[in-house]
Amino acid sequence: MNGVAIDDSQREMCAVLVMRTMLTDYCDDTSVSFNDVFFRFVTSPAYKMLSDYSTGLWMEGSDYLRNIFEDTMKTNTSLSF
Repeated sequence: MNGVAIDDSQREMCAVLVMRTMLTDYCDDTSVSFNDVFFRFVTSPAYKMLSDYSTGLWMEGSDYLRNIFEDTMKTNTSLSF
């Protein structure tokens, strides 16, 4: 990364931005309330992956995160709407 150091607070800011964008887009597309989607996301494996900075998910875009989230909802029926 060209010698630029990125600390955990910067990773967290990126993760929150990607998460918020993904959740807002998801709500707009599905008409599910933000609170419902937020709760389901933060209890999902996708959130754990996003919070584990070693996965690099925090560097990906909101569409990629949404795909991960939707895949985890398919495999974990307790998260499905």
